[in-house]
Amino acid sequence: MRKLIAILTATIVFAPLWATAIETPRIIPRSARIERPIEQAYGTLKQYFADSSLSGFRLTSTNEKAWTLVATRSGIDGANWNHWAFCKASPEQMIYQFKQGTAAVTVELQKSGTQATFATVSVDFQGTYGLGSDEATIACTSKGNAEQDVIAVAGGPAKDSH
Repeated sequence: MRKLIAILTATIVFAPLWATAIETPRIIPRSARIERPIEQAYGTLKQYFADSSLSGFRLTSTNEKAWTLVATRSGIDGANWNHWAFCKASPEQMIYQFKQGTAAVTVELQKSGTQATFATVSVDFQGTYGLGSDEATIACTSKGNAEQDVIAVAGGPAKDSH
């Protein structure tokens, strides 16, 4: 009987911790091999992010020695938002309307032989929702499409080619 009580107590105490431990992460990096030398992949992405009329992003940081780029985008419209991210709202915020979103993209490149590059892209999404004068900014989860779009710009496989 004591053993049964101990098992039930442990289950009640630790079950919420197990559920939290298996929750899906909000930011999931996507990676792919790009059949281009690292210098070419880096240059293509740097040019893409630097031209906001082309990408909609603003290049905020580059490090050619580490082969990393960071770009941000604000004022993301509903159509792009629905393609790129989703947000888990609290019950009180379920009736709020999407106003705009922001994204911070981090690209890390590594050499993969002399003529190829291994790219890892992650995006941190924040959505602003509101109802009347009330607004809430919610940390959102990527659908993986924005990361795949960036990989395709660099010369990697398009999402449909998997």
